[in-house]
Amino acid sequence: MEIKHWRDLPENPSPASGSCDLWLVWLDEEDPGTFLSILSNDEKLRVERYRYPQSADRFAVARGILRTLLGRYRSCNPEELVFSYGLHGKPELADDPGVGISFNVSHSGGLAVFAIANGYEVGVDIEEFHQVSDLDATASIFLSPDELVEFKTLAAGEKLECFYNLWTSKEAILKAYGTGFSRPSRDVFAEFRKHGSNGSGQDVMIENKRLALFIPADGFRGALACL
Repeated sequence: MEIKHWRDLPENPSPASGSCDLWLVWLDEEDPGTFLSILSNDEKLRVERYRYPQSADRFAVARGILRTLLGRYRSCNPEELVFSYGLHGKPELADDPGVGISFNVSHSGGLAVFAIANGYEVGVDIEEFHQVSDLDATASIFLSPDELVEFKTLAAGEKLECFYNLWTSKEAILKAYGTGFSRPSRDVFAEFRKHGSNGSGQDVMIENKRLALFIPADGFRGALACL
């Protein structure tokens, strides 16, 4: 799966139906001031409400780049875009709900990834790779009983990689549904299969046409889900 830096975006991207593009940005490498003019009044207020300057700057950059990307895809000025939000906060374009161009954003440790799809709902999640204290206990919170049994059979050196693969996959799926973790995560793979995935549970957890793992940068893990 190819992922590109957002500055490599062509002037007039034309995604084919059923396609999905991934774009990344290191948030702290961008000047937040260059994006403030294209933010909505509500977004500018959100910037002002952040307690920490770094968080405010990262939000301004991420939202500004999202507007820039979508403006190119929609062939319009980025400041003209209007967002609406689902029941659990998933953003979408107000004049294109549930059809045409859909998008999702994830950020972790100063890195942000934008997924822009044509023809289906999309969810993306990235996580910075680091050690997790009491890994088995943490895994037991969001894995199904069968998944947890399999997880505990892994060698110690394999568990952390598996944990991040499972975590990002489940979060990407839940974001594609538009629910996030307000929806139970333990049985999310079984439910995901019902919507058309093929193969065994391992196929679903690793890669198929609708769920794929990727590495956005060294030290990170990511997953992309399409519905």
